[in-house]
Amino acid sequence: MSVRSCMFLLVVVSTFLTVSCGKSVPASADADVATGSIIVGDVDWQEVIAFDDSSDVRKNSKAVADIQFSNSGRCTGFLISDNVLMTNHHCITSAADIIGMKVFMKHEKGISKENQGEITCDEFIGNDEDLDFALVKCEGSPGQTYGKVVLDTTEPVEGDSVYVIHQNCDYYTDYNCDWTKKVSEGKVVGLRGDVLYDADTLGGSSGSPVFNADSDKVYAIHHAGYGGWAGRGVYNGAVSMSRIVPFILENFPSVLAQDQDDNDSTDKPSSDNNTAQTATELGSGFSENVEIDSEEDVDFYKAEMKAGEVLDFRIFFSHSEGDLDFEVLKKMGSSFKVVSRKESSSDNEAVRLRVNSSNTYYIKVYGYAGSKAKYKVQFKK
Repeated sequence: MSVRSCMFLLVVVSTFLTVSCGKSVPASADADVATGSIIVGDVDWQEVIAFDDSSDVRKNSKAVADIQFSNSGRCTGFLISDNVLMTNHHCITSAADIIGMKVFMKHEKGISKENQGEITCDEFIGNDEDLDFALVKCEGSPGQTYGKVVLDTTEPVEGDSVYVIHQNCDYYTDYNCDWTKKVSEGKVVGLRGDVLYDADTLGGSSGSPVFNADSDKVYAIHHAGYGGWAGRGVYNGAVSMSRIVPFILENFPSVLAQDQDDNDSTDKPSSDNNTAQTATELGSGFSENVEIDSEEDVDFYKAEMKAGEVLDFRIFFSHSEGDLDFEVLKKMGSSFKVVSRKESSSDNEAVRLRVNSSNTYYIKVYGYAGSKAKYKVQFKK
């Protein structure tokens, strides 16, 4: 069944959405029920060719694929490595779904069918229904030709600017439209298990990458829409990469064996950063082999932040070695105010907050009850 036919049945007989038409749940006008990808308000997506070739959006778009199935259904996907394509589980539920599947990397406005960059992806790697993602291996190294996205495990925050790159057109108003590659911009409007946003999509957009507009990295995969009829509704939903990437690393470790982000720095902090005055200036990326090596040891970091920016700080360590915690401080005159404190029994501690004033923010890392442990630092803004 085609995507258009599937969506038509949704409106006429309140049937179930199927592969490449959105999540397989009963159709409903309830905003809390997924009813397939939807358009929020007026259609305001743009053809990808409208973006300058030098822009990050245009560069990222080259890794996005039009996936067409032998049953005439379709989804969107994206290359996450030289030869691995990601899409939704509800698009590829098993190896049987990739039989006869076609993948096109350049299905864009003005490009003829024979020049749409078809690649072969015919080896099923695996998937997960709860996280709604699937992985397929492609022949050769198409990522070397078309590029690959960078996956970001940063936790989304309400108010984040995002953009979705997907294959679609408004077939509710033009049944014969061409689902060329589109860019939909919007904002995160909520976090309820799914990452919720108001960027436009429709059935066929399933499996699209959701980019954080600040970092131009993929931090979620689109998979559902909520509320409304005839392709219109209140918001769309995605699964965060902060949930998916750890699952891939545990179950399909070879897929992300190479470092996803070659641009992150790996500067090692100074060993004498044990006071606010000697705090290490934070740069983007990981710091290897950092250590709280005594009961009295603390490490200070600092970051210059502008009002409205998001401070994203994480430490990674083994709780079995020692329990580490940290607190975020803001200097107020000659004293410091604790903005956030992270204390738990997990192997990681993380904070992501939008600052409300331009200031220097400090992070103090310490061992709980005198604990000692090695750790890694990740910082972004």
